[in-house]
Amino acid sequence: MTTVVSKRDQVTFGEIADHYHSNKLLFGMKYFKNWILEQLASSIPVPSWRAKLHRMRGVNLGENVYVGYNVLFDRIHPELITVGDYAEIGDRCILSAHSRGSLTTRQAYPRTMAPINIGRGVCLNPGCIITQGVEIGENSIIGIGSVVNRDISPNSLALGYPARVVKKLEGVGELKT
Repeated sequence: MTTVVSKRDQVTFGEIADHYHSNKLLFGMKYFKNWILEQLASSIPVPSWRAKLHRMRGVNLGENVYVGYNVLFDRIHPELITVGDYAEIGDRCILSAHSRGSLTTRQAYPRTMAPINIGRGVCLNPGCIITQGVEIGENSIIGIGSVVNRDISPNSLALGYPARVVKKLEGVGELKT
């Protein structure tokens, strides 16, 4: 006999439901609602609508934030992600505020969560991955495909895997309209 929900899903849903002091069914409905909003946001043509849909999921987005196509904000803990005003998140970026091991490695590598803070005016170029607990200072630029697993100071250009500051930016921060 096959089960509709795997053992892994049962354990994970139970773990997350406990974290949010909710039952599995209510958490499952919230997750499904957020999944639908994420799917809509991934392909809707108007950037401000994409931002609005991600806000409805719980992502803390400032004013005038650009969100590209197929951006993945943490699916389970979107409320742990904050993006400052005038920031730009390029296509196919991933911002993950949690990590965890498999069912067999949970004791050695338990679920952890930590907020992600993206400062005002930050530009995440396409394909960046931002991991839990990272803060990117205002007016910084993260190069295409970079993996940010540590804090980046304000007014910096950071590139690579892992991302490292390669240049301090001068004369940034003024809003040109």
